[in-house]
Amino acid sequence: MVAIIFGASGLIGSSLLEMCLQNERFTEVRAFGRRALPLQHAKLKQYTCTLETLAQVEHELKGYVVFNCLGTTIKIAGSQAEQYKIDCTYPIKIAELANTNQVNLMISVSSVGAASTGNFYLRTKFDMEEGVKKYFGNSAYFMRPSLLTGARQSFRLGEKLGQAAFYLLNFLMIGSLRQYRSISSKYVANAMLNAALKPNQKTVWYFDDMLNV
Repeated sequence: MVAIIFGASGLIGSSLLEMCLQNERFTEVRAFGRRALPLQHAKLKQYTCTLETLAQVEHELKGYVVFNCLGTTIKIAGSQAEQYKIDCTYPIKIAELANTNQVNLMISVSSVGAASTGNFYLRTKFDMEEGVKKYFGNSAYFMRPSLLTGARQSFRLGEKLGQAAFYLLNFLMIGSLRQYRSISSKYVANAMLNAALKPNQKTVWYFDDMLNV
């Protein structure tokens, strides 16, 4: 099987890439991104592209599953418009091309609380989910984590403070609040891998779903 990964340089994507390369069921892993990763592996093929140049490599967007680990912040993107393009417009375009190329599944990182709401970030993730489902229907799976923990390449003070606060609050989040507990990026990546290898499970995955696979 061939796995396709967008966002392989990120917190979840980097863990997922490693897991896919180590998994014997995947014979090839295709990583798409703005720049090549400093990594070489017999099963890894890399393609550089952006939303604007994706059509140039769309013929390579073929495989069993496409993993969407794309995500950014307003600070990094520079504006809400740019963040929306990366978090929503880009994944929907990927879904369109992958569907045309008869990819079986699309598994995306979304967010707990994704909804048509006044909150820009949550609405962006909701729009992404709705757009992807237009092309993949029930073959579109969405991971909905709360705050992610793990070692990022870039330091984010606000996120570090949030992780510390969530660590203290996690044990208070019980019942319906459990879905808001912080979670390690590696658990999310592992859940994405399991969702691909054992399809026809839940289409939306929350904290306990991701933690217990």
